[in-house]
Amino acid sequence: MQAPHFGGRALRILLGVALIIYVAPVYFRIPARTTINSLMVMLGLVAIYSLIHIAARRMTSFSSSLASLLASGLLVAVFVGGFSALPIVGHGKGQLAAITFLGISLLVAGVRASPGCELMAIPNLLFRKNADLPCIIFSPLDQLERKLRSKRNG
Repeated sequence: MQAPHFGGRALRILLGVALIIYVAPVYFRIPARTTINSLMVMLGLVAIYSLIHIAARRMTSFSSSLASLLASGLLVAVFVGGFSALPIVGHGKGQLAAITFLGISLLVAGVRASPGCELMAIPNLLFRKNADLPCIIFSPLDQLERKLRSKRNG
């Protein structure tokens, strides 16, 4: 899996910064206990994505696509769980954690030019090895960018 080119990197960085700017004021308006709980959920996400990172390094191409869907589905599940009254992610904690995690992941992926799934950017940084999982949104955009660049250069 190739690293994203400058356009893809810039898009990741801009989207990451936008999400962080969007969510940062919320942390100053909510009770400290909710902030701490959201940050703990985010640390839990880092731990789970680290486990996915370890497993992904041993997977075939087909399995890595399933792992990519699992990784994306996990973040969506935590976000949707924030609408509920569940004890860990409910009452908005899951939404806050998911948006913060995604924003930071996009920023890290863009700055490091990490290939593959942006949700794996933090574990990639921690393990100093890339988990070659495709990204549902950005991988097709990266392929299009490479195709357009090769037509211009060729």
